[in-house]
Amino acid sequence: MDPITRDLCIIGGGTMARAIFDGATAAGVLSPQQVIIAEPDQARRADFLSKGAATFSTTADALQELRARELRADDPALILLAIKPQVLPQVAPDLRDFLAKDATPRTLISILAGTPTTKLTAELSHPIRLIRAMPNMPAQIRRGVTALCLGPNTTWDHAAIAETLFRAVGPAVVRIDESLMDAFTALAGSGPAYLFYLAQGMVDAGTELGFDRATSTQIVQQTLAGSAALFAESTKPAAELLAGVQSKGGTTEAAMNVLARERVHHAMVQAITAARDRGRELSQ
Repeated sequence: MDPITRDLCIIGGGTMARAIFDGATAAGVLSPQQVIIAEPDQARRADFLSKGAATFSTTADALQELRARELRADDPALILLAIKPQVLPQVAPDLRDFLAKDATPRTLISILAGTPTTKLTAELSHPIRLIRAMPNMPAQIRRGVTALCLGPNTTWDHAAIAETLFRAVGPAVVRIDESLMDAFTALAGSGPAYLFYLAQGMVDAGTELGFDRATSTQIVQQTLAGSAALFAESTKPAAELLAGVQSKGGTTEAAMNVLARERVHHAMVQAITAARDRGRELSQ
């Protein structure tokens, strides 16, 4: 991946911000010295500072540093909003003051859950090139999948830099229409929870069948990791891979008959649909 040459100001220093910082710097997409962090929590700031980033306790101070760097480099920097949605009203005034001094629209990337581009654009009150991104939890180990969609007056050419950034935390970056962002969140954002739920049930079953919990956990971890890798690398659909495990009258068929009787497949579709619908409610 080509390196990003601009500085980056990350507003918010939580888990996902750290995953993006770690992934981008490890991949050589960014150097730590290019990154400015605005984060009120001292322990989180200390973590970024130890890795070479500049850190500030307030958004206003971080943006002041960003402006000073821009004036020296004559190159517009990037802003990544990585705060919780409920924190937006607290940082929006500083962002509005900063953006008011821009001569041309600035590129801004948002990973605010449940916050449509129209809502964020209205909150900031100034023309911006807004890219909304949704990475998922495996970004913490650089195996995430990220969805990108565009705000008003933004093109995929503007989003190229965001694609570079998020490919550093996972191989899959998908372009979608914003109307599908709640569906993506339900499928991929909440997706790790579905796997962990399955893992919990399998580990518990292992202990009931006689394994100690540590051994059952080890068995399930490798079974799920190996199966996920096989699915990722195979050109076969999931149904065909399933058929390859299941033989007529065998042990897997006995298990699958129970899942079919309990309508687990239907429940999974309903669960993901419910997550999508809740996302729509929260984004209103």
